[in-house]
Amino acid sequence: MHPSLINPAVVGYICAMGLALAYLVQRHELVHRLSVLATLAAWAVHTVALIVRAVELGAPPLGSLLDAISVAVWVIVLVEVMIEQRSGLRVLSAFVLPIVVLLSLKTTTSRPANLAPVLASAWIWIHIALAMVGFAAFVFNFVGAIMYLLQERQLKGKRPGAFYYRLPALETLDRLTFRTLALGFPFLTVGLLLGAIWARTAWGSALTFDPLAFFSLVAWIIYAGTLAGRAAAGWHGRRAAYFAIVGFAALVLTLGAGLFLPGRHGS
Repeated sequence: MHPSLINPAVVGYICAMGLALAYLVQRHELVHRLSVLATLAAWAVHTVALIVRAVELGAPPLGSLLDAISVAVWVIVLVEVMIEQRSGLRVLSAFVLPIVVLLSLKTTTSRPANLAPVLASAWIWIHIALAMVGFAAFVFNFVGAIMYLLQERQLKGKRPGAFYYRLPALETLDRLTFRTLALGFPFLTVGLLLGAIWARTAWGSALTFDPLAFFSLVAWIIYAGTLAGRAAAGWHGRRAAYFAIVGFAALVLTLGAGLFLPGRHGS
């Protein structure tokens, strides 16, 4: 992407993050409004950057893992704003935007590795898009888990700290983690299935080892087990939060494998 477009977006996300963290501490209405405005402005610039990238490629901006991460960031910010407006969870941005900033910085400091030519097709774009939407949902799953554990710790303390009055109730946070898990899992599942089908076509076998595919499968197993535990065994609360964190760690390893380890996805 053009640095003249994506860099201002990243700066905007950084400013929005700082304001969101300030609101978490001080709870000033003006600070929250400035945070929302900074987020929307950065997202608008990011939108233009993605459109320009799509025009350059003559295809959706999913030709590299870094492009796909940038699209995922775009989705995460959009969903964060929508959830905050509809649910009133104003502190959500203080936990989501740091992840947005870290991912955005990565897309500006690394050289994109294009997909291998054999993978350049509409099917693989759908595969990547679905996987990235699933990843976006699991960001909120992870954030909900972190907030749950923080709030639970506040409640168990003899004298609840400042976060107790800023974070939502435990039931609200547990519901957030469950809904985002239920939303993200089908996208991740279909994305992996399409990837396996295309791997069989491109490489002759769906079982050919690739670091990114391997860690994606590990993450899928963790999330599948968590969803089954919540549905069949009644998992909730702290246990579900811990599994959400472990699952997200597996997704981070997946991205790391795609960016830093040699594999068949890149060329």
